[in-house]
Amino acid sequence: MTDIVLLSPPSRSFNHYRPPMALLYLAGHLQRHHLKVKIIDITIKEVIRNKNFSNELPKKLKEIEKEILSKVNKIQPKVVGITCYTPEYKEVLSLARKIKTKDSKIKIVVGGIHPTLYPEELLEEENSPVDFEVIGEGEETFLELCQRLLNQTKISYTNIKGIAFKKKNIIIKNTLRKLNNNLDTISHPAYNLIDMGYYTQASPYAIRGCFLRSFYLLATRGCPSTCTFCVAKKLRLFNGGGCYTRIRSAKNIIKEIKLLRKKYHIDSFYFIDDLFTINKENVANFCRLLKKEKLNLLWGCSAKVSTLDENTLKLMSNSGCIQIDFGVERGSNQALLKIQKGITIAMVENIFNLCHKYKIRTFANFLVNLPNESEKDLKDITKLASNLKSEIYSFNVFTPYPGTEIYDQMKYHFTKDEYGELFNSSSLIETEPNKYRFSKHKINILKWAETQNKRFNQILPNLRFHFSFRYLKTLYNSLNKLNYLSQSVNLFKEILNQKLS
Repeated sequence: MTDIVLLSPPSRSFNHYRPPMALLYLAGHLQRHHLKVKIIDITIKEVIRNKNFSNELPKKLKEIEKEILSKVNKIQPKVVGITCYTPEYKEVLSLARKIKTKDSKIKIVVGGIHPTLYPEELLEEENSPVDFEVIGEGEETFLELCQRLLNQTKISYTNIKGIAFKKKNIIIKNTLRKLNNNLDTISHPAYNLIDMGYYTQASPYAIRGCFLRSFYLLATRGCPSTCTFCVAKKLRLFNGGGCYTRIRSAKNIIKEIKLLRKKYHIDSFYFIDDLFTINKENVANFCRLLKKEKLNLLWGCSAKVSTLDENTLKLMSNSGCIQIDFGVERGSNQALLKIQKGITIAMVENIFNLCHKYKIRTFANFLVNLPNESEKDLKDITKLASNLKSEIYSFNVFTPYPGTEIYDQMKYHFTKDEYGELFNSSSLIETEPNKYRFSKHKINILKWAETQNKRFNQILPNLRFHFSFRYLKTLYNSLNKLNYLSQSVNLFKEILNQKLS
């Protein structure tokens, strides 16, 4: 019998081979404390997302929701935990209502960024199906809450730190829980509860642009940056005390990597952290230990140019790092200062040059449609992009997520019914500029971004890695060579789809 079920909203089933990491960590922590838990994770086999796929999306979402409800009904758990981003608000509410309709005794617990930032919203819904919300990081809070809920005696929840709930029509928000400063004490993800064969298939989506058998890792928590377009700054208000930015030890990370290599035959991994390189000493220890273990794995991460130097990049390259994703965002120091990025153009150019020197691919992310953006800002971006000679570029259109500094300063604030629009907010810039347009120029920003993405992302620089000795050696040493062959068909279809779309 399973007491607890964890699930994501239906729309997350369309993530390309990206596992539900938050649920995996929650489940791992529950298992460690001997609670019976399952993850309902519906995976979508259609890799190619063309126009036909988009047209069928509403139908597919309903089918996935129906499948989730069927599985919940079959398992008959006592507690259901659902994760929620702001655009998923209506999905989560719908799912929770339907679960309650089937079995009113099930306790619904919702966690994630949206209930952390705005805990009142789901609870104040008429006849809300949500019984509890977890505010902030979930492992310890959700464990304590589940232990209480599974206790058959009548008990109080007012002393469980980090939750919100409704009692006699009054929303109660308990004291915030202090963050766990020792990430090594948090259990490894519950890999046994998802289809790891599916998530470790060869694909170009983990280390983006690199066709490898990969899996995601989390080495740090908490971002110290103050970028005006990100919610990280506001999330720090919900830490309940303690150190906000924390790191796992190199030894602990290596232990997880060795398990993934031995049991699931990965050939690479990607750190999904906001800022993997926040602590240079720990990065150096990790690189040395990884090389000492002779696992011969390739890897990638995200980083901020201000956290890197030549010695760190050299160590990273020597240990198998093949790509770093950077948030460059803007094309001038003045524009970077406005968004409180904490970097300069000189830093960007220096680190990109060093990456090229040590044969680390770069992924340059730029952000457009920011407040008071001018035509000159766009020209500065394309000029810098040309100078960087990056292997991959991404020109992204800003989405005003609730919780960002830019959103808090907006005159217009979304209603709950509008949250779903955030999935495709860039397509609404021209039709609803009062909500989604922040630039002061009149350029069609969506077409501009599409043009630049096609202009800068050339096939040869992206594919060059796949003809390198490093990549060919990885294929030769792979424990699942046939998977590359079977997945290569999807790879070529995806390349054609992107180039022809």
